[in-house]
Amino acid sequence: MRPFELPDFYTPHPARLNPHVDSARTHTTRWARETELLHQPRIGPSTTTIPDETEFDDHDYALLSGYAHPDVSASTLNLLADWYAWMFVLDDQLLPHDEHTNPSVEARRHVQRLLGFLRTHAAPAPEPNTPLERGLAELWQRTAATAPPRLLRRLAADTRLLLTARVRQPSRTVAPAPNPVDHLRDSRHSSGARWVATLVEYTLGSSLPPDVARSRPVRLLRECFADALRLCNDLFSYQRETRQERKRDNAVLSIERFLECSPQRAADIANAVLTRRIHLFETTLHRGLPALLTEHALPEQQRTTVLAYANGLRDWLAGAHEWHSMSTRYMNTGPIHTTRIRQPAGVGFATAVHDTHPVDNTGPAVTPGETRRRWELPSWSARSHDTNRTTTNPLLTRLRSRTSIWAQRHGIPENALSSTTHTNDYALLAARVLPDGGETELALLADWSLWARFVNDGAHRQQHRPWPRLAEFLPPDPGDMPTTTEPVEQALAELWTRTTTIIPTRAQRRFRQRIRKFLHHTADEPFEPVGSEPADLLAPLETPHRTARSHLRLALTELRLGPDIPPGVLRSPAMRSLRQVFAEITALHEDLVIAHHRGRCEAPVAAIPTPRRAHDERRHHVVSVLTDLLRTRQRRFESLLNRDVSEVRAEYRLSPTADRQLDNYLDGLDHWITGELSWLLENERHNLNPAPATQSSRHRPPSTDHPTVDAFPA
Repeated sequence: MRPFELPDFYTPHPARLNPHVDSARTHTTRWARETELLHQPRIGPSTTTIPDETEFDDHDYALLSGYAHPDVSASTLNLLADWYAWMFVLDDQLLPHDEHTNPSVEARRHVQRLLGFLRTHAAPAPEPNTPLERGLAELWQRTAATAPPRLLRRLAADTRLLLTARVRQPSRTVAPAPNPVDHLRDSRHSSGARWVATLVEYTLGSSLPPDVARSRPVRLLRECFADALRLCNDLFSYQRETRQERKRDNAVLSIERFLECSPQRAADIANAVLTRRIHLFETTLHRGLPALLTEHALPEQQRTTVLAYANGLRDWLAGAHEWHSMSTRYMNTGPIHTTRIRQPAGVGFATAVHDTHPVDNTGPAVTPGETRRRWELPSWSARSHDTNRTTTNPLLTRLRSRTSIWAQRHGIPENALSSTTHTNDYALLAARVLPDGGETELALLADWSLWARFVNDGAHRQQHRPWPRLAEFLPPDPGDMPTTTEPVEQALAELWTRTTTIIPTRAQRRFRQRIRKFLHHTADEPFEPVGSEPADLLAPLETPHRTARSHLRLALTELRLGPDIPPGVLRSPAMRSLRQVFAEITALHEDLVIAHHRGRCEAPVAAIPTPRRAHDERRHHVVSVLTDLLRTRQRRFESLLNRDVSEVRAEYRLSPTADRQLDNYLDGLDHWITGELSWLLENERHNLNPAPATQSSRHRPPSTDHPTVDAFPA
């Protein structure tokens, strides 16, 4: 009996079949027979069975290759089909293990032997002793004969990563129900999608230009590809992996256990996430990629390579879904019915596609007048960043007046600054995050924050890159400032000139890089409307406008970095991790405050239409995920401060002055987290039902109540 019925999948791109698939099928079966891939001893005890030739043919890895690469030549298709067959057989051979089970010593030793065949230089490879080793040696030799050197090195690195992930030692601190977001992000490197994407690039005959390969649109394509591929596989393989192989590394199972829901509900949620990732992939392909090609002004041949790579990933996604629905390896008895769904259902995806019809799966109906049990969205707390510890700089009143004058002088419109409510009260933000700061740095932080909001709102209104010249007003030498033509340019030029007078040259370079990244990510994607629920499980940590604000926050926190701190300290893994966790905590605070205010303004009723109930349930799941992410990031922040950074101090033997400056910076991060959180809770920009402000309310201390979201009917 199936654990759940497979959902309808969003398939915007039809799968195409390579005309050479029949010859590839014959070739791969013969190749597996000649390398004795199907006749080898099992690696350690296992509950799975090694497929015989009949079962191997039924799994039909050549069909996967034919659907995934519809346009490659016959010889290339043969090679790719052999690669996929070898990897699947390897996966079946290794002892299944999960986060609580150690891989066998024999399996780890076997993988270590396999790594020796991934040579990118002239040194001879070891002599193969097993069928898997013979298969890999032969595959690597054929691939190396035609792959560009740079791509071959990347393929070797990706293959090593994929192999070592199969026998990685489990962490003793892993929770029994991992957060689905962390599970998906971690699996991007270990699931094989990165390796597959490199093989797609191999079929092009040339590598992507390095600048393009590192660009955000191409990285976003790869990330969406990895997430969609993992979710598709985990939906189809749930029964095999959980019942036959006893694996726990499955996204559907992660959702099921974390949200404590049924397998069917978990599958529907996973499918909603899958739909959103494919939708984002398509949007990036049709909008982000053309803009990237125009920006880089690539020659025609390189443009063709980039577009072919993106379409190759697209073909792989469509082909993988088609093969999963047909192969007997998974829980289906034949091709399933596939439709383009009207709207994704699940974790907060009400706006993931353009069709606005209500979803079909909205839960049991509620009879008018019926009273149902209320359930409450998860509460969350700042815990270590308790807003009760927040203090406000006594210079706030004077700072508000000064910020208003500065905004008017530089033409920032009145609706970007309010002196009667907490909306866009960036003077209050500065006073909260710099409770002991002087007037100069307070004014600088407030003005930078107000200017950034002005830029962000401009990006939202214009729906394209606003003010493309802004990056020119951050010259290394302020004396080389170009002539300003618009208020936003004038404000930036003045801000940059003021900033360079109070921070050392080394810090100026870092600050300028962060502001340029802020501008780049702000223009990457239209701003998400304030008050809307997260459109994707991964949105709180990865959407461009959140990434942009993270770069701005990091830039402003580094205004207080002292000149005596060694550069190596700031570049250390502990400090890089600390900045990353800081950025994620502040982004999560913002999303949870939005959910909090949204819940407060939507009063519950005794009986509620089922579409609204489904909407509330989706938000319930979203807040559950965000709350858990916040808790794990807070624990990580504390650990980094108390252990990792202390080790860095000891390693660099900081002078007393440098030590005090580092303490000042770390205290600044903590003050920023608590101060910005208290500001967000009072900032009516995120409150969809603001109360009229009064003179006393503008200066009241932060509330002692941690934000919770009101109850909704079950």
